[in-house]
Amino acid sequence: MAVVCSGAPGGGQVWHEPALTRVERSKRWGKMQCRMPVQLVAGASVDVEFTFLLGEQQLEKGSALRVAWRWPFDWDCPTCIEIDCEGAEVVAHFEPQGDLNPWHHHIQLMVVSGVLGAGAEIVLRCLGWDAPTFITRAALFLPLIGIDEKSDWYRMVDPEPYDIVAGPASRLVVIAEGEVSCNQDSIVRVYGEDRWGNPAPLERAPALSGAEKVIYQGFDKRFPVHMYKVRFCKEGVYRMHACSAGLEGESNPIRIVSPNSSRLYWGDLHAGQSDIGCGAGTLGDHFAFARDVAGLQFASQQANDHYIDGQTWQEVRAVSHALDESGRFVCYLGCEWSPFTEDGGDRNVFYRADEPHLRRSDRFFSEDDPDPEPDFPQAPEFLRVMRERDVLLGLHVGGRPTNLDFHEPHIEPLFEIHSTHGTSEWFVLDAIRRGYRVGITGGTDGVMGRPGACHPGRRLTRNVNNGLTAIRADELSRSGLWSALKARQCYATSGARILLDVEADGHKMGSEYVATGVPELHVQVEGTAPIERIDVLCDTDIVYREQIAERQDKYLRVLWGGAESEGTAGDQRVHWDGTLSTMQGTLSDLVPVGLLSPLDQVELRDDRTVKWCGSTGGNEMGFTFCVEDVERLFIQTLQGSVQVDVKDALEKTQHHALGGASKRMRIEAAPRLDGQRQADLRWRAEELVLEQRAYWVRVIQVDGQRAWSSPIYVHPASDR
Repeated sequence: MAVVCSGAPGGGQVWHEPALTRVERSKRWGKMQCRMPVQLVAGASVDVEFTFLLGEQQLEKGSALRVAWRWPFDWDCPTCIEIDCEGAEVVAHFEPQGDLNPWHHHIQLMVVSGVLGAGAEIVLRCLGWDAPTFITRAALFLPLIGIDEKSDWYRMVDPEPYDIVAGPASRLVVIAEGEVSCNQDSIVRVYGEDRWGNPAPLERAPALSGAEKVIYQGFDKRFPVHMYKVRFCKEGVYRMHACSAGLEGESNPIRIVSPNSSRLYWGDLHAGQSDIGCGAGTLGDHFAFARDVAGLQFASQQANDHYIDGQTWQEVRAVSHALDESGRFVCYLGCEWSPFTEDGGDRNVFYRADEPHLRRSDRFFSEDDPDPEPDFPQAPEFLRVMRERDVLLGLHVGGRPTNLDFHEPHIEPLFEIHSTHGTSEWFVLDAIRRGYRVGITGGTDGVMGRPGACHPGRRLTRNVNNGLTAIRADELSRSGLWSALKARQCYATSGARILLDVEADGHKMGSEYVATGVPELHVQVEGTAPIERIDVLCDTDIVYREQIAERQDKYLRVLWGGAESEGTAGDQRVHWDGTLSTMQGTLSDLVPVGLLSPLDQVELRDDRTVKWCGSTGGNEMGFTFCVEDVERLFIQTLQGSVQVDVKDALEKTQHHALGGASKRMRIEAAPRLDGQRQADLRWRAEELVLEQRAYWVRVIQVDGQRAWSSPIYVHPASDR
């Protein structure tokens, strides 16, 4: 079985001609050679030279050559492009969003006059070219030839693949399990991260402390990850500390529980996709990164179904089965059903067991041996078929946001609030407003091969870091996690491993019950940073706010955030480049908040001016700073201008709506950055429940990280 042609309907088509040998392909169409540095460092500026050698096919006016690369590879526009050839005039065009799916990015060489004859040589030099920001093995440039002005392209002989490696480590990451039994060994992972968030080698094995027993287990040769076996002898909450070559890191909180207790497991159901879909890296690498670098305990690959042919589905089945290991790493078979939003929108499909048949929305390829299974391009028929199977579906904001007009409650309990697309609270609020039973999840939906530890890079395709899902279950197995997910015993974070427990009158997160009196919520939080506040929501309204962090005298915080519109990453992205200035007094002690990429920067230019650049997608970022003898601040951004009375802002938070989907700026007294990381809150409603209510909790840390509990649904006693 082989792919003959690929490309999204309505776009360009690539003819792969699998029957041709490499020699035959080179003779007919030609080949491309590539020269670049042997060691390609993520995000570094390099010079790359491509040499096209034509085969028998000559190129006349209107024909073209392309060097294309897949969706996730965020090559920036070269500083300079040079072309050498004889016999024709050729012009170059850099296209960051092309028409060949999933080879979306390309540089095109168009013949505008003359003829390039058979055997002609064309040299393309890309100078000062910023390389992709993530590490990967065996990345590939795709050389294509278009012999006329139609949208058909033919594949030339590919150059050798290339690797991208990490830059020097700039921070230390320490990852532990969220809950562990007393006197039980568990694994802690420690590794360096470069400025783009890639696992980076360390000069020496880090020193790790914080447990009664710490034994170095060795170094993972595939990834620069150091592993330690640790053991705790008393119940409580612990944090491990690591140091290496001037870098320090602290683990997520680890709660030590009794052996018979249910456990909290961290994972990513919407882990994204590998090169089986539109992502980077192999499927095996995808799961290995999730398990062995990000330290996840469950995951699923979610390639868009239209990329998966019959042969690759068998590969997904085999790898998902081979890597599923109860007690260590749960691997769910799955994919993403991906029609247009009007027809239903993206839905993550998770199979409890094996499934030999793939039910697609569409297919972006043709095969020499086509898969006979019918496609289901619209939600009603697809949901009818899925209801008859042992599946769970996750609804989310992806490339084609889920259309909530279609909903099958029996198999659709999961709603994603955060992924690399952005923070999409509006999506969950819409579901709650419709009366749906909502289990809240967070995920990656990444394409860079880094599930559970994904960063936005240059934001060509994604806005923010990945989210995570925490599941409370009786055991780490497919069946154990499955039961918990169906019961909505899960919550989401924006990536930080915040421990969150919410009960209502003794009923667990995700429960439904009949209230016999006024509902009382109990909220317990162990943060990864000082906790700023806890919001209690009833349906879509905040009914109580507990301010945890104390405010600092003479310190302000400026935050910008929100989304341009309700949609996918590109729809939500807002560019906030701007300045803050004052005419008198001084500004000092600048501390950035929530910056996610090297492209996000805040700088104190002088004692009266702050300058920044940054982008959001539903999240918030900004900075805190000290004001001395300052009466008024002037803020100018790409989204609008704001004037701030400093005395008023120190006394009461100022909100400035700037259009879009909750585009906003917030100026207020800054919270202390060294406050408490633990909270224990009890809140009692003011009146009896007279109709069904959904009670849930949002936790916000001073570093911008968030957690959202799944709602507890409370029914009035009259419903009996």
